[in-house]
Amino acid sequence: MARVLNRIAGTLASVPLLTLLVACGSGSEQASAPTAESEASPQEPLQVVTTVLPVNLFTQAVAGDCATVTSLLPAGADTHAFQARPQDVATLRKAQVLVVNGLGLEAFLKPLLESAENPALIEIDTSKGITPMKLEAEEEGGHHHHHGHGHDHGHHHGHGDGEEAVDPHIWLDPMLASKQVENIRDGLIQADPGCADGYRQRAANYLSELKRLDQDLATTLAPHKGGTVVSYHEALGYFVRRYDLKAEALVTLPEDQPTPADVQRVSAALKQAKANAVLTEPGGGSAALQSIAKDLDLSLEVFDPMELVPADQQRTPQLYVKVMQSNGAAVAATFQP
Repeated sequence: MARVLNRIAGTLASVPLLTLLVACGSGSEQASAPTAESEASPQEPLQVVTTVLPVNLFTQAVAGDCATVTSLLPAGADTHAFQARPQDVATLRKAQVLVVNGLGLEAFLKPLLESAENPALIEIDTSKGITPMKLEAEEEGGHHHHHGHGHDHGHHHGHGDGEEAVDPHIWLDPMLASKQVENIRDGLIQADPGCADGYRQRAANYLSELKRLDQDLATTLAPHKGGTVVSYHEALGYFVRRYDLKAEALVTLPEDQPTPADVQRVSAALKQAKANAVLTEPGGGSAALQSIAKDLDLSLEVFDPMELVPADQQRTPQLYVKVMQSNGAAVAATFQP
């Protein structure tokens, strides 16, 4: 009898443990079972590829954690001299979204996209809805020069075959940059509606920054309205139009070699404008421009058109604001004694 009672007591004593084990097992099964909530969990980030530096920065500003943003141009790359690499085809093949500046700037993309064979790729053209400045050039000794208010950029780009060449450097006007950000926002929402609220909020925050930037630049440059600035190559078209300035450039394209006529023309423009400085580019610009500045006892101020992908700076959305603020100060310095 004692053995029987002991056996019953042992059995009863094990019931709570058995119940606990069953409860734990049931809970584990419930945790691993799919639910409507787990099915709606965030997916892998959208894979987005960008081209030129400003477009990359704008896309980062909107994307946040919802997308992985990759630049097709490596650190140190020059937009003008970029040569596509075999790995770029693989990058585009895996991408879900491609964000471009447009206006003919990314002519190098066509063969890459054909090789990538990615028919599902969504392309966002950030120039959509923007009326570009036309390049109305007059020939002077084999070079193209653009004069007067709203001095245009000398790159020979266009919307397509047979169309007029246009200036693609719309990002140098912060309000046109804002339109680019809006186009990126709308494109990402279409590609990834699950992150729509995040895209809208981040875009709104960045657009507010760009508005403040534009106001600051307008205040800085207001005393110099109508004045002329001189740069190495023609990269200031949208900037000078936005802030009611004029521009003159030594050469059309960065790779052009200035002629004696170019040097004479720019020297005359500097004297007429009673300039205090000339605008060079990151890296010092050309020896010819530096020589002109030395001959006229002018200083050199750096205006960065953001056509080089920086190898030594952190490429975050704030880089655009920082560079544009510096550009405004450089332009103002050309007028100040």
